[in-house]
Amino acid sequence: MTRLFHDMMRYLDRMGTQEWALALIAAIVLGVFCLRGFGSRSQY
Repeated sequence: MTRLFHDMMRYLDRMGTQEWALALIAAIVLGVFCLRGFGSRSQY
């Protein structure tokens, strides 16, 4: 488990600007998908 965490942190450290932008876009899309009903409680 520690090795997996270490490898993941090393990969995140090597990410460039384009990879960070893609990760941010993916996180936003996932967040919008998960929270698409946020604000309209009648459709839950």
